[in-house]
Formats: sequence, structure tokens, C-alpha cells
Amino acid sequence: MGIKFFAIAILIVLLSTSFITSGEKNFTNISSLETREVKIAMLSQERTWDCRDLDFFKEMLVGYEWIVGNVEYVLNIDLINDDDILKGNLETTNYDMIIVSGGAIGDTEAFIRCFPTIRNYKWKKNIVDFIEAGGGYFSVCGGTALITDLDMDHLPRSFGEYAYEKSGFGVSCIKSHYTTSREPLVSQLAGYPPEEAGPLAYCLYTGWNLSDFDCNHRGGLCQDFNVNTSHPIFDDYQKNTRRLRWIGGPWLVVPEDPDREVSVLASHPEEEMSDNESTCMYAWSYTGRFFGMVKGLFRSIGDKENLEFTNPLMGMYTHAEDWEPTDIVIETDYSNKPAMTAEIYPNANEGRIVLCGPHIERNVWWGGHWEQVEDHDHNNLFEGFYHWKNITPNPLDYEWTYNFWLNRRCITWSAKVPDDDLPPVYGPSQVCDFESNKGSLNFKIYGNSETADGVVSLELYYRHSDDNLNWSDWTLFGIDNDESDGWSWDFNSPDGSGHYQFYSIRNVDYEGYIETEKVPPGPDAMVFVEDA
Repeated sequence: MGIKFFAIAILIVLLSTSFITSGEKNFTNISSLETREVKIAMLSQERTWDCRDLDFFKEMLVGYEWIVGNVEYVLNIDLINDDDILKGNLETTNYDMIIVSGGAIGDTEAFIRCFPTIRNYKWKKNIVDFIEAGGGYFSVCGGTALITDLDMDHLPRSFGEYAYEKSGFGVSCIKSHYTTSREPLVSQLAGYPPEEAGPLAYCLYTGWNLSDFDCNHRGGLCQDFNVNTSHPIFDDYQKNTRRLRWIGGPWLVVPEDPDREVSVLASHPEEEMSDNESTCMYAWSYTGRFFGMVKGLFRSIGDKENLEFTNPLMGMYTHAEDWEPTDIVIETDYSNKPAMTAEIYPNANEGRIVLCGPHIERNVWWGGHWEQVEDHDHNNLFEGFYHWKNITPNPLDYEWTYNFWLNRRCITWSAKVPDDDLPPVYGPSQVCDFESNKGSLNFKIYGNSETADGVVSLELYYRHSDDNLNWSDWTLFGIDNDESDGWSWDFNSPDGSGHYQFYSIRNVDYEGYIETEKVPPGPDAMVFVEDA
């Protein structure tokens, strides 16, 4: 019995070793890729994604990986809160960059950090130290107003203006500009005219009702911003404009003689928002006074679908009634002004800062116009005064994922991922850029592709021209069928010397269904080749 048991045990070990060896062979093959982790800190409230302003980033970042040549990039995201920053956990040994969203994160922090307390000083200093040590900072809207000083033509006249002015860190050379920025209800109770709400009306006038899709996901404007394709973030993008969503954020002031390298990534359209009848807003006047606020409080308590507004102060504010429309246009001054910037901190560590006034992480849409709601006896901020109508029908997943690539490239650039290794722009793959001239007909081409379960191949297509004007048809050069050792091709310039352009196509097998990437609108990369 002992001998038999021993023999069986040996057999089991041998079989196990065989399976393990087989598995190790596959693993070893996969591990031939060089893995580089991009360590991201995401500022949160209580180390939880339970915040609408973080949901968008969770969808586009968590689990995202891509392979460039034989390097696999992996995003690793940690949620950190104020205590983590105060304890000094935000260090370049732990993270490459930090994301500060708007809304409940960025704006709330601005309102907290404007006070001159020791705690606030330490909190700001630890973020400044992180950037000075080489860490990156990426923000949208309120997160941008948080880190920057405020540029205005007058001293702060409201708590919001005071908060944005005093919350600045002094680490960015960029300033945030508002002509005026006042909360509409409190401002009017203090005696200021309705139009003093300024651009914040484009956020606050659209409603707070979380059960209403139009209020929740159609606030602000979607416009075609002018973009800078000479910067690495937009380098592989083939148009001069990009549709972005703006929800009342500031425009950015770039100094005439900055002390560092600064690039304007995107600028607002030439047409002023308030000059266009489909996008302008008329101010609303609050007429309910104190009694209207009391009625709003009781109305909010009875709202079972929006429990966060049962907070007495918030409920009284959002549900206070009544408001009446006026014929006063809320003037804006955003025409051609910078909307996104990228800067490199001026020391040897070269920390990178990307600031966005628009909410580039949120969904976009096309067409439509503002439509003012009907005037009745119960108008309030909760239901809103304006909603979008006649929007061009598009799949919702397209609206949400439209700018995923832009966020990923902003974030990874600020994390110092090499310029040519930033995530793809069009679809899940692209051909990596290389030098514009080659002194040999034979050279290596590398692919850049998002990873996915069941990736089966990456195809390389090329076309040739003698004069860079007249091009041959696109031709399949080769197919790389092995993701495990990276993506590359040994290109031999089949048509001899001249100009070549390239693009790639990724194929994924989803349980027998092969999904083939769409052809991009233009070449991913180009080169001039001549025989030495």
C-alpha cells in the first residue's frame, strides 16, 4: 500500500509539474513584456467612488491597460482623501500624479481651503511639495479653480469669489478668470442684481433633480473648442477642433512672460455664448423671499427620490420658490480664451500640470438649444430654469466615451509617460510615431494597442507616395498575431524610397465573434525613407 501510494503521489507531482510548466511557459512568454505601472492618486472624500464626479473617471481608467511595442502600461488608481494628504502619503515614491475633479471634490476643497488655518496650509504645501518633487496634477473645472489664483477686475464680492481667490496654491503660473461668480439665491438676497450670477448660471440654472436625466446629464454647453495639435496630448489627433463640455468653469489666464514651459491645449470658440440665441441665458429673479425658502424646505423633506436634499440648508436652497424670468442676458466673455493648459514646473524634477476649465470627463452631445421652462408659481433651482431640447440623437455610450482618450492622454502625459507612448486616439490601436526621416529602407515599426480579452492580432497597413501628394492605395503589410511579446513589424519599404504613411487595425475574438477596429480617419504615423 505504501509503495502504491508513493507511486501515485509521484505521478501526481509529475502531472502537476507538467501543467505548471505548461502554464509557466505561457506566463514566461507574457512576462517578456516590460510592465510599467502608472500610479495615480484620485482625490476623493472618504476613499470611495461613491461620488458622481468620480464615476466618470472610474469608467475610463479602472482596469485600463495598453501595450506599446513590448512595454505594457497599467493604470493603478488609489483613492486618497484629505487625511492621506495631511499625513504625507502623497509622495512621488507612491504616485506619479494626482487627479482633482470638479463639483463635489474640487469646488468643495476650494471652499474649505480658502481659510488661513495651519491645517489648510499643510494640506496645500503637501500637494505643492508633490508637484515640486516631479509629481503631476490634472484637474477639471473646480479642481482647476482650486489650485489657481483668481483673476478678476474687482475684489471678491461673494464667498465663492473669495474661496477661489484664497484657495490657490501658488504652484501654477496660470490664473482662473471670472468676470463675476456669484451664487444666484444668496446673491440676490444680499441685494445684487440677478445677472451677477455670471457663468455659474450655466451650471445652477439647469437643475439639481437627480432623477431627471436632462438636469443630471445635460447641464452646460457642448462646443467645438480649438485645439493645439503640436502638443503631445493632441499630437495624434487629426482635426483642429474637439467637442468638449463646459459647465460654468473659468477660462484660463496665461502670463505673457511665464517662468516655465506653458502650452495652451484648447481655446473656447470664437462665437461668444451669450451672443448665440440657442446658447444664451436670461437671468431669473428670486421673488419668494424668506417665506419661499420655508416652503422650499418642506417641499425638499417630502422628496423621497433625492434624499441628499433632505439636508435642511441644501433643501431650502434648491427648492426655494418662486423665481421669475427677466429679459436680462447673462453676459459671457469666453471668446477665444484658453480653456486647457499644460505646464512643466520650472525645476530639475519638471512636475507636469494639466488644467481644464471644461468638464472633459463628462458626456457630450450635438445640436439642440436651450429652452426656458414655463413660468409658474413654484419655479425653483431644483427643477431648473433651462433644459436642452432637440438634441441630435446619438448612442449614449458614444456620448460618454467620446473623450475617454483625451482624459487618458492628459493624465498619462502628466504622469510622464513618454510622448510617443500615450494611449491611442482613434479606436483601440495606432502605429507609434517615429523620426520623420529614415536613412535606410529597413526599420522597425511599433504598434500601440489597448489590451482586451481575446486580442488575436494587430494589422499594419501602409501607402506610398513619391511626392507626398499622390498616394497609392492602402495595402496590408503584415499581421502580428502574438500580443504576448508586444506589437512590432520589420518594415522593408516595399515600394522603395519615398513617403510612407501607416495605420493599424486591432482584431479581438469575443467567443467566436471577431470585432475589427474601424479604419481611422487618417494615418497614424508617416515617414520619409531613402536608401543610404
